[in-house]
Amino acid sequence: SVRSSELQALPLEVATRYLIRELQRLDAAPAHLAADQPDGSCILRLELPFAAQGPQVKLLLDWLAAQHGMLPRAMFATRDGSAIIAGAGAAHVHSPSSSERGLLPQLGSATHPKICYIGGARFDSSDPEAGAPSEEWESFGQGYWVLPRVELSYSSQSGATGTNSNGSEASSCPSTPLDAPLQSGGLGQLVQGTVLAVQLRWRQSGERPHSWAEEKSRALQALHRLQPCASVPSRMGVSSRRRDTVSREDFEARVKDALAAFAEGSLTKVVLARRILLELAWPMDAVDILRQVVGSVHKRHYLFLLEPVQGTAFLSLTPERLCKVQGRDVWTEAVAGTWPIAEFEKIGEAALLASSAKHSSEHQLVVDYICRLLDDVSSFVKVCDTHILKLKHLVHIKQSYHAIAEEGQGFSPFDLSTFFCKRMSPTPAVCGLPLNASRRFIRSAEPWDRGFYAAPCGVISARSSELTVALRSALVREGKLLHVFAGAGIVPGSDPAEEFAEISLKMRQFTDTFTDVPEGFASGTMDSLTSLPNLNTLWACLIVEELVRLGVSKFVVCPGSRSTPLVVAVARHPCTKYVVNHDERAGGFYALGWAKAVGSAVAVIVTSGTAVANLLPAAVEAAQSQVPVLLLTADRPAELRDTGANQTIHQPGIFGVYARWSKDFPCPSTEYPPAAILGDMDLAVAHASGHLGRPGPVHLNFCFRENLAPDGGAVRGAPGRTADWDNAYVETPDMHHWLKTASPRSTYLTTTQSLTHFPVLEELLGMAQKGRIVILVGTLRTADEVLLVEDMSLRLGAAVFADITSGLRQRPNVINFSDQLLNSPLLAPELLQIDAVLHLGGAMCSARHNAFSKAAGGARLHIRVAPAPIRMDQDHVATHHLPCSLSALSAAIIEAGLEPSSEPPQFWKRLSNAAGRVIERKLMASEEALDVRLTEPFIAQTVSRLIAPHSWLQISSSMPIRDLDFFSRPSQEASLQPPAANRGASGIDGVISTAAGFCRGANAPSTLIIGDVASLQDLNALQQLTGPDAPPLTIVLVNNGGGGIFSFLPIAQHKDVMSPFFNEPHTTDFTSVCAAFGVPHILCRTPEEFEAAYLLRQSRGSTPGACVIEAQPSLSFEENVAFHKEIGQAVAQCARQELLSQVKLSWIHTVGSSLRSSTEAASEPVLVLLHGWLGEKADWNEVSRRLVEEHGRSVLSVDLPGHGASQVSADACWEQSGLFSLPITVEALADLLEKLHIPKAIFVGYSLGGRVAMAFADRFPDRCLGMIALSANPGLQRAGERHERWQQDSQLAAKLQAIADTTAIGGFEAFLEKWYSVPLWSGLKERRPDVYENMLRKRRRASPQLASRALTGMSLALQPDLWPRTASSSSSKPRCPFWYAYGELDSKFSKIGAELSALSGQEIHVSSIPLVAHALVEESPSQVADLCAKVAQQLLGETPQLPKVPISSELQISAVWSEPIKLMLKAPLLLSRGAPMPERCGLLVILQVRQDGHVFSGLGEVNPLPLFHKETLAEAEEQLHAVLSSWTASTPKVPAAVARLDGSMSSWLNQNCSGQRLLPSVRAGLEMALLHAIGRASGSGHLGVAAAAARSFSSYGTLGLNSLVAREEDLGCDGATVVKLKVGKDPLQDAERSNYLAEVLKSRAGPHARLRFDANQAWTLDEAAVFISNLSDAATAMTDYLEEPVRWHPEEGAEQFMADWQVLSERTQRKIAFAADESLTEGAVKCAHLAECKAPIAALVLKPSLQGIEQTAEFAAWASQHGARPVLSSAFESGVALCHFAILAASTAPTPWLSESSVSDCHGLGTFTRLAEDVLQPPFADLVSTGQIGRGWQVNVLKCQEALDKTLGALLSSRGSADGEPAKANGWF
Repeated sequence: SVRSSELQALPLEVATRYLIRELQRLDAAPAHLAADQPDGSCILRLELPFAAQGPQVKLLLDWLAAQHGMLPRAMFATRDGSAIIAGAGAAHVHSPSSSERGLLPQLGSATHPKICYIGGARFDSSDPEAGAPSEEWESFGQGYWVLPRVELSYSSQSGATGTNSNGSEASSCPSTPLDAPLQSGGLGQLVQGTVLAVQLRWRQSGERPHSWAEEKSRALQALHRLQPCASVPSRMGVSSRRRDTVSREDFEARVKDALAAFAEGSLTKVVLARRILLELAWPMDAVDILRQVVGSVHKRHYLFLLEPVQGTAFLSLTPERLCKVQGRDVWTEAVAGTWPIAEFEKIGEAALLASSAKHSSEHQLVVDYICRLLDDVSSFVKVCDTHILKLKHLVHIKQSYHAIAEEGQGFSPFDLSTFFCKRMSPTPAVCGLPLNASRRFIRSAEPWDRGFYAAPCGVISARSSELTVALRSALVREGKLLHVFAGAGIVPGSDPAEEFAEISLKMRQFTDTFTDVPEGFASGTMDSLTSLPNLNTLWACLIVEELVRLGVSKFVVCPGSRSTPLVVAVARHPCTKYVVNHDERAGGFYALGWAKAVGSAVAVIVTSGTAVANLLPAAVEAAQSQVPVLLLTADRPAELRDTGANQTIHQPGIFGVYARWSKDFPCPSTEYPPAAILGDMDLAVAHASGHLGRPGPVHLNFCFRENLAPDGGAVRGAPGRTADWDNAYVETPDMHHWLKTASPRSTYLTTTQSLTHFPVLEELLGMAQKGRIVILVGTLRTADEVLLVEDMSLRLGAAVFADITSGLRQRPNVINFSDQLLNSPLLAPELLQIDAVLHLGGAMCSARHNAFSKAAGGARLHIRVAPAPIRMDQDHVATHHLPCSLSALSAAIIEAGLEPSSEPPQFWKRLSNAAGRVIERKLMASEEALDVRLTEPFIAQTVSRLIAPHSWLQISSSMPIRDLDFFSRPSQEASLQPPAANRGASGIDGVISTAAGFCRGANAPSTLIIGDVASLQDLNALQQLTGPDAPPLTIVLVNNGGGGIFSFLPIAQHKDVMSPFFNEPHTTDFTSVCAAFGVPHILCRTPEEFEAAYLLRQSRGSTPGACVIEAQPSLSFEENVAFHKEIGQAVAQCARQELLSQVKLSWIHTVGSSLRSSTEAASEPVLVLLHGWLGEKADWNEVSRRLVEEHGRSVLSVDLPGHGASQVSADACWEQSGLFSLPITVEALADLLEKLHIPKAIFVGYSLGGRVAMAFADRFPDRCLGMIALSANPGLQRAGERHERWQQDSQLAAKLQAIADTTAIGGFEAFLEKWYSVPLWSGLKERRPDVYENMLRKRRRASPQLASRALTGMSLALQPDLWPRTASSSSSKPRCPFWYAYGELDSKFSKIGAELSALSGQEIHVSSIPLVAHALVEESPSQVADLCAKVAQQLLGETPQLPKVPISSELQISAVWSEPIKLMLKAPLLLSRGAPMPERCGLLVILQVRQDGHVFSGLGEVNPLPLFHKETLAEAEEQLHAVLSSWTASTPKVPAAVARLDGSMSSWLNQNCSGQRLLPSVRAGLEMALLHAIGRASGSGHLGVAAAAARSFSSYGTLGLNSLVAREEDLGCDGATVVKLKVGKDPLQDAERSNYLAEVLKSRAGPHARLRFDANQAWTLDEAAVFISNLSDAATAMTDYLEEPVRWHPEEGAEQFMADWQVLSERTQRKIAFAADESLTEGAVKCAHLAECKAPIAALVLKPSLQGIEQTAEFAAWASQHGARPVLSSAFESGVALCHFAILAASTAPTPWLSESSVSDCHGLGTFTRLAEDVLQPPFADLVSTGQIGRGWQVNVLKCQEALDKTLGALLSSRGSADGEPAKANGWF
């Protein structure tokens, strides 16, 4: 019966639209969702969670007040505020007026518990003698229960109902805040647990209730009628008349009658009530009446409101529960006996309980009665202790009961609730004993109808109820008549006077709230107006009254004589709030702050003369920041202007263009109609509030003559004149009508905005979730705006760059540190290819944000949204100005059907989180730091970090707002209320005054962070912060001794004028200043002092009032600037690293032939080869071969992003642009060279690669020895050319993306054929068909999707103009020697070559390669290689450079030890032999060597696999112990040359291991540790460099991995594209499983899918043949090889074993190839046997942990020489060994120009998936990526090296030593 959305909490306004949409989608009656009711009807509830600002009671009251036109209205709140329900409209009303309808509404047992009725029954509803309801109660009937049509409800997260586990409630029951922020969900905080619901009740057939269609229509109408929470505060009510229905004498007489009845024995107790009529001066909404009665804190009362018809409502603030029913559990209580709270506070609880026999006996009567009744439903009744219930004005005796209804007696929750209403109500506490006699006595004693007073009221659902005894209540009639009820229990011994006084005490909640109309106030009668003494007073009263009616009830009064009439009117009006300010300039700013806080207009009153001029600064700020302020200026009569009269200036128009509207009023006279005065006020407020344009200041200038005081009679200073006036002036029909209402004379309405027909908005919505949208959010005003913007951003999928004043800066769904991230040039908007910029709110503080917006001028859309048709576009970049509210924009986005994403773009969020960590490290001084200094960024960050969630933040301009904008820490608990700042004109004057006014308006603790110079501007404002009513304002005064912000400006370089003209030095002693004003002051000079002081002020127990915390930063101006720059540079570097972590370049490094036998290969400069667009590093294979083998040069060929095997995390739109840019590519290339320890290189780039090379030389000139650009464009020099090129590239990229998105076959093939037929290639297909076919074969491997991203990301249109960098001239010299070559047939690049030739100097060389076109690398690799060799020889000479650490040097072992490891597996491991293993145990080997005073460490792993290794772990541990002990004692020297793995490793180990034969696992572990240490000592990029050089291998940057499917496992998809399947059992079943796996893998990975099978020598020859023969064609085509297909028979020998392979191959027609594994590893066969075998041997599967590292390298070399693929395989080791194996595999790969193998280049290291934990940091699984299209599992070799280094560092750190330092202890452990 409840349909609840799973969406995250939405803004209330958005939730309403969602409910409408959900309901509209329900075409037919949803019978499967609805709950059937006993009367045959159905009920459905649709609800949505919503987000809003607390506190929760205030939120629900505000909402209910806004629905004043939707009746009935109802509200119920528990005493502790844990559950609150507010409803408007009715889905059903249950009124038990007829005999066939029960007292309570009954819901079906299956009805969801959230569906409930709110209402009540009459006091005498169960009295058979009761008469009909009186006229005043007629609307309520015998009872009135409403199922709300629309409901707003709140429940605490714990679902608490205020009941303790023992069924009682403590007397210290917490308060529920309305305005004061007293608990979670308080002011400024996000309320959790709120929902908006709509409810429908219909019948499938019949007339009543409505049909589904009718009910749905009614529900939709109700939802459309919902109004947002009111922003204009309601007018406070006052009483114009009050009277008792029964006089005091009559009441006391009735008490005496009761005492007589006691004496007669007819009564034991009776409760007599009084009713007071409060007639309000003007009508009020019932919700506003309840709000005013409750006050600022709802304290230990239930809240109840029921308004069946307009103007008639019942309100209750009762402390007493009748019952709470939950299933069979029942809670009730007895509340009786009353004392004034002063007596309780005087003598305490125990003494009070014992002080009155009368109260005790009265309470006992109630207790006995309740216990007797509970015995009827339960045999278990728990009685809690008696205690005092403390309320606002009085206390009661209270006792609670918990009963459990008898099981099997048919007591349903409905029955129990009915029992309490009929049997327990009315209780003796509100009626008397005996019950019927008491009722009769009450009817005779009270000449009025009690109605719902003291009756059961509350909520009822199918499974529970909570009903109150409605005491402390009132009946509202006609909106202004309040009948207030309260009673007292009369028992023997009662004193009539005391009972009367007790009732008066109980009524104080109402009677004290509605005070009487003060003397002198012109109330709502004509007599009150005509009695005013003069026209000045009349006009002022009319002005102030109309302003109050318009919601302007707050005034700042600056004393002066001429403004006396206005001041008197304000002072005497009961609904005004005012402050007196001595300084008009400060007063104007105070009003500004007050208006900002309350969100409505505030008026400031000043006298004439310069007092008016002092308002100009505040008026300017109000105008610029669009804050409504009324400037009420008094003036002398107009005839005194320009006469030299005292205190007279020309005041009209003084505020010029900054006033939204102004009027110069004449002196009061009867010639100016009062209706016109009222109309002028209406117009003024409409202008100020923005109903007629933009909000802002309005100037009303009032000329006054004497008498200024409210005196009649003679006019002061004018003999013969009197102040008398004709009453007919106001006695007009329209004024009579005005006096009868509480409404303004006229109202200016605003129309609802709709954005449904804006094409620009449709274009923006079309980009949602897939376009690169940035939302810049400036100043926002309210929490609702914050939530709306947050919701819109998630629906658009946009990145939000939020200003600190937006309220979003610390929220989780924005890019918190976007300003600091923009320090990075890699995040320039032109590189990110921004699609749209949406600017919301006010201006941005950040210069970087503004610069980003300006630089994003190329975006398709730049939309500036403003609430009024004005221009807010300082850089003139907006393409569209959209005048609408944020609410209207939100509505349009929701109507478009956009669903919100769960989080902001991860591209930006990752960057922001990383930046936050960097900033945190920079700002938070470490505990070990000796020089801990207090800095301005730290102060700002600390305020953002420690400010209490219920506090509001205000910020001064200059450095404080910038530092908060830069460094505020994100927080889930940050206030929703946007921080306030005077950013309209961004002045620093009046800041403290603004903050004081803001704090008063917010009615909450506030913090102002302000600089010293700004404080000096407004010191006199401190007088507003003293006294008992001082606002709770904390001023954080950052005193840096002057104007520090100027140090950031160019003027700071001009020292002769910087001081004193700009840095404004001063020596103000703020301690003394604060003491003079009486404001508490704390001086802080260290971070600890400031944190402690500020934290204390944020605690709830802090001293009330204001306080100044003066923070004196320790940095000089220059140091502060440097610190800011340091942070910005650190963030930029962090952003670089984060971006580069998502770009993994694939590369191959091959050492030149002249260096392979040398020991100097490690750091010989290389030629870096960069391919063109659509190319790959394989394009350079022939060039590389010639350079390496013929010219002896080392080469490094690289796949650019989007090409080949390079991996880029580009799943989302931001990554697709941000990670493919030319600058990112350059940075990634530089990062690669750094990690490979290549300090300098010669760059050779073709086409796109040439542009990358030129950009690299431009960015890193010192790292570029020389540059060869082949057919590359140095850049476009005209904007028109760049625009045209961008259009071309974008269109081409779109075609490629369309090809990638379609499943059509041949789309990419057709594209390639068309692309390579353009004139650029000069007919390559016809001219060189062999070259053409070879090139197309490689291009088909490219990804069209990635190619499109690379095309736009590295577009020539976005490339900077690099011509000056390559042209030799007097003004610009090339950064490095430059060679340029082009194909003779390439006309386009021939022209570029000619232009370069014209600029040639001694370092620019241009040449043409004959008979080739653009594809010169493919067409003429020999000439390209010769050119490269020539350049290398010229730059490098003939002799290779020596490395820093020669590989031939020796290192001395200084420390060795081991550490045990135990790794849990995800599931017990079941191998082909042995029992299942739940864990893997082994040893880590740590080794340290010394050279030239430096210490280098290495890490290895010993981890024998049971039954696969011949040794056990214990045996391995014993041998390792012996070896390490020996080395510890002897500290042998180890030649660095052992890293070549050419046999020298084995020789050295044999010599230094005491002659014992090393176990395989021990050998492998020692080899790993030695290789790691030597690699680090030699400065190599990774530990396999030396081996690759020595054995003519190439080193590869990325390594493919295959996954492992064990035979007992299900066949699934785990992300890999190459899968190894364990076979070797039933060959037919294995074949069937293999065929299935082939289908699954093919469907997922397409052409990249490959299979490998491992039979582990389990089959006979015949069985193997059966398996192979039954493989499907698809499986066969995907198969790399079958490992060890037949059994090994030792007695037959290796020759027969190989013969069996050959026979098997022949019998199966060489259908698949084979691979050697354990036969080679265990020595059964030798490489010579494999060489002689005629069967196709595709691979050698090598296990380094079984063979050792060096032996594995030997086998890999043999495999490469004989056309087999070396495949390294793991044996379930930890990530440490896996990293070693991955690096070894990447370093023992064949050179790329050898013939391509049919076997995929993946290695068997997929055992990492079995590890539940890993010792490697990070785990090896985290190093494996699957994001690259079609590449499957890949691991980056350099990441493996980094992980080994990091793990080693952690191990050393655990021993108390850092990496690079000797271990703390030596020896073996």
